[in-house]
Amino acid sequence: MVTDPTRRVRQYEDESVLTLEAPRVLARLAVLPPSTTVPYLTLSLDWRPDGSDPGREPATAPRPSERRSGSPDDGLTRRPARQVFDREMASLLEAHGPRGATFDSLTADAERISHYLDNELDSAAQGVFIVTCSAAGVFEPLALGLPVPTRLTLAPTPALHGLAHLIDDHPTYAVLLADQLEATLSLVTQATEERSVWLESTAYPRKQKQGGLSQRRFQARADERVSAFARDVAAEVRTALDEADVDMLILAGDEVILSALNEVLHASVSERIIGRLRLDIETGEQDMIAAATPLAQQAERDREEAAVKALSDAIGAGALGVAGPADTLAALQAGQVDTLLMVDDFVGLGWADYERSYYDVGAVPSSHPLAGDNDAMTVIALEDELIRLALITRAQVQIVHSAVPVGDADEWDLPEPGSPQPRTPAAAWLDAVGGVGALLRFHQTD
Repeated sequence: MVTDPTRRVRQYEDESVLTLEAPRVLARLAVLPPSTTVPYLTLSLDWRPDGSDPGREPATAPRPSERRSGSPDDGLTRRPARQVFDREMASLLEAHGPRGATFDSLTADAERISHYLDNELDSAAQGVFIVTCSAAGVFEPLALGLPVPTRLTLAPTPALHGLAHLIDDHPTYAVLLADQLEATLSLVTQATEERSVWLESTAYPRKQKQGGLSQRRFQARADERVSAFARDVAAEVRTALDEADVDMLILAGDEVILSALNEVLHASVSERIIGRLRLDIETGEQDMIAAATPLAQQAERDREEAAVKALSDAIGAGALGVAGPADTLAALQAGQVDTLLMVDDFVGLGWADYERSYYDVGAVPSSHPLAGDNDAMTVIALEDELIRLALITRAQVQIVHSAVPVGDADEWDLPEPGSPQPRTPAAAWLDAVGGVGALLRFHQTD
């Protein structure tokens, strides 16, 4: 009887140059105290190079004066976002100069960011997200494995929409690639393998030359060995998923081991399976991720649709749901929100009095509605402030994809040039109620 078919179990944690713990950083940024005197600078950059060479354009021939001065042109960077940052940073410094606390902080911020981009950021990064305020001693850079839209924001609180969108749109998922001799569970974050668990089984029982009874015994022992190995794999998978709090699992491998796993996976693991792939055990990391990512993306779209339907049902029944910027903002201030739902391209104008922790939609009023100091009221971007308040109150954030997947193009009439692009049903429903809504934990009592 085969009692222990597993020869080795090894765990690997990749020493990535990327910031894979972005959700923890996002939560930390959300609780930074508002700063109305010297605001935070939030920078997100699509750090992909223009072309295949991530270096610099060839330098132009130096003029005689440059040759004499010893300061030749190095050539422009091939990363367009770097040039955007240089231009917009120069405009900010001009707008807030030539002196003052904000100007001094921005000057130091520009120098620190430039040094980070030019000397510290690894070339493997596809996106960059930085929150900084030199006056407050804050500099939080994130090197990301996926691109983010290039955006530079100056505000009393960090502008978190871009980072929250990346995290929500690309949640960590697991891929179990297995055959009858070995199995690897890989946790994938930002299109990068974050960690893995590898198991190797013992060899098959030695096959006898005789047929008949000996052959049946051999097959029974082989089946027993596969089942025992599947049980070991299932136990390691459950432990790893629970420890990492991962709720998306993709199974890949040959039919024999996958069938055996179906019989022994714990119910809490089976309910996390979002798809299956036929992959060879020798499939490389990048090929595996390329094959698995569409399944993870579709699972995320399904979650978005389910969340929007739950909100629609809750509002229709007069239950725990609100929609629209004003009601959603009020619910966040009251700590009622369990899940914030926001269409990915939502933008809105609002204002805040951070001293009183009071927020409202629309333009800053001419007089304070709470008889407070008019100078304490400041303009806010609702898309950033709603997310910040959700994170502070430990609400979930669900950002709903608006673009129709390319594979679904045949289901839609192609739009005329210049006309609005088709939107997913979930996004269209949210659009109709103001672009945002929330599932609530409780009703506000009078």
